[in-house]
Amino acid sequence: MDNLEKDAVFLLSQEPLDKLYSSGNPIIRWLLNRLLRKTSELLRKIDAHSKSGLDVGCGEGNFLHYLALQKAIGPLLAVDLENQKLNLAKWRYPDCTYLNADVKNLIFKDNTFDYVIASEVLEHIPAPHEAMLEIQRVAKKNAYFIFSVPHEPFFRWGNMLRGKYWKRGGRTPTHVNFWMMSEFKRFISNFVEIEEAHSFSVFPWMLYLGRFKRSSVDAGI
Repeated sequence: MDNLEKDAVFLLSQEPLDKLYSSGNPIIRWLLNRLLRKTSELLRKIDAHSKSGLDVGCGEGNFLHYLALQKAIGPLLAVDLENQKLNLAKWRYPDCTYLNADVKNLIFKDNTFDYVIASEVLEHIPAPHEAMLEIQRVAKKNAYFIFSVPHEPFFRWGNMLRGKYWKRGGRTPTHVNFWMMSEFKRFISNFVEIEEAHSFSVFPWMLYLGRFKRSSVDAGI
């Protein structure tokens, strides 16, 4: 057993870092699987398996592991800020290249990737505009962007129905952005031309497929 496998075995024996994916609640599992299936469909639609991709905020690799099993992606680059999560992701889906990097300060050259995935990420970032500018910079012109965020206020209502975070009005402690659909569309439309929007089929999330608009890099700014 190598060091990576030993680390993964230890991490799996501890309390899960991402409680959403480890939930034993059948309703949560059903809702999450709908999001996973629809995201996989979108990635197959753009033929992501044959393209260069970046996953920002890959976490423990649960999402990537599912997408790989569905043959929706090929090897790609994945970044996260937590080494503990990256080690577990590397063990779960070793075909990716994993790097510790801040989404607001990515270490890649301009116009590098054919597509970018950001699943359950933007709601965690205090300055999402800065993050989107950086993601847009490293994506090629007209590159695809597949991204999901919680659909508010329904997401926090769901938390309260489960008896979670009552003192916070159901707001997940690690979330700093709480977008309703109209608010989020206004924000994301600064960067992306939306081609597909899914809400009911992936409730309580919002899932989008779009193409990046011309960035400041492309414009020579």
